[in-house]
Amino acid sequence: MSDIRGLMIHSRLDYVENLPEKKHYQQVLRHLSEGVRQNIGEQVFLTNLYPFHLLKEVDIAIGKILNAPLESIFRDIGKRSASLIMEQYFFNYVQAQNPQGFLSQIEKLYPYLCNLGQYYYQKSDQQSARLKFIYDEDIHKPYCWFIQTFLQTGIEICGGQNVTLIEIQCEADDGESCMYEVSWNK
Repeated sequence: MSDIRGLMIHSRLDYVENLPEKKHYQQVLRHLSEGVRQNIGEQVFLTNLYPFHLLKEVDIAIGKILNAPLESIFRDIGKRSASLIMEQYFFNYVQAQNPQGFLSQIEKLYPYLCNLGQYYYQKSDQQSARLKFIYDEDIHKPYCWFIQTFLQTGIEICGGQNVTLIEIQCEADDGESCMYEVSWNK
């Protein structure tokens, strides 16, 4: 079993906690098994490692409680997470308006942000790149939507406009990895 950083679990709980309907947060917590509630306890520590299955269970609970399409929910979570994380971890690339720097830096920070599998970055040209994630865990589609939107939003925050992310293959859909072609205008 693989572990994931608490930052990923926190991104979900933070999203639900900040929804206008305050009851959703408690409803999501009630939908979690006792073991998961005990594991995340009163607080999720961002840098701690947690079993990946905890994140999956939190994602499933969110999907059951919120009355919206799953893809929309997890893309919203990815967007919110990028908005919160970019200034903290990628400040230099935000200030320099440097999407390539952001994508490259993820390769160094990925173990500290996610810790799930491996991330590979390959610059294609000044305004495009190929990104690849290889997971050692059965990935679920909401996680992929979260990552895709996190990447797109991060590129936008770093100055990329009209960002296009094309999914070449996805592990959640029986692919060997999650691979994306991403491009933008300056």
